[in-house]
Amino acid sequence: METDYLTVRSLSKLLDVSEQTIYKLASDGAIPGRIKIGKSVRFNKEIVIAWLENGGANNGN
Repeated sequence: METDYLTVRSLSKLLDVSEQTIYKLASDGAIPGRIKIGKSVRFNKEIVIAWLENGGANNGN
């Protein structure tokens, strides 16, 4: 099974916040499913969706 990843841009659109906010939340560990690929940050879509369905609480890392 192939894993889908969200970019910072796509996640910012999904959450309706700025890309800068995504970077800040990610560095604070507030958004689960974060991985780095080279210099890029991506988010495991399945983990993020589950986190959102649970109200964004208990970050699940």
